[in-house]
Amino acid sequence: MFTVYLVCAAAGSTLLVIMFFLTFMGMDGSGDGADAHFSGDEPAEALDMLDDFTEPHGDSTVFFHVLSIRSVIAAVAFFGLGGLLAETAGASPYIGYSAAITGGVVAMFAVAWMMHLLYALRHDGSFRIGAVLGSPATVYLAIPGARSGVGKVTVAAQNRSVELDAMTDEESITTGSRVVVVEIVNENTVAVTRQKH
Repeated sequence: MFTVYLVCAAAGSTLLVIMFFLTFMGMDGSGDGADAHFSGDEPAEALDMLDDFTEPHGDSTVFFHVLSIRSVIAAVAFFGLGGLLAETAGASPYIGYSAAITGGVVAMFAVAWMMHLLYALRHDGSFRIGAVLGSPATVYLAIPGARSGVGKVTVAAQNRSVELDAMTDEESITTGSRVVVVEIVNENTVAVTRQKH
């Protein structure tokens, strides 16, 4: 069994180090906010799909949350390390096998838990203008009427206050007026209407 433990430890450890390195360097397809589960509008890359079970899904069991590429590789690595440690200490084959299995199971759950924390901490901070549609806003710079020019509004969205160019189909709207965003014109401009009291 020594050879089996050695192969598992060497192969598993190497792959685990490579995968974690790629993760922290943002090269596993999850960088730049490209995580479909959290952003909702970009496709997941290959490793994100393979590792998707580490993310919390309401209809999945705990078992499938734990099974991921990273956690299985960690289990293989620590299976080998646990077995090698036991055999080096002169333990019986039964104890060595038990130590290997225990190490693998503990590593699997530990890595799954760490990856869950990493996914939870990851946040796409980019602003999406679509979030302001239907939101109340305040006119910051007067808006010319009949879409003859552009003014500015401030609106709260995605836990921040943003300033956007604004147009209106109505008569001009003065600074300080309360309005509602009714249309997204482009990535920086919205159309508004006076807020009805």
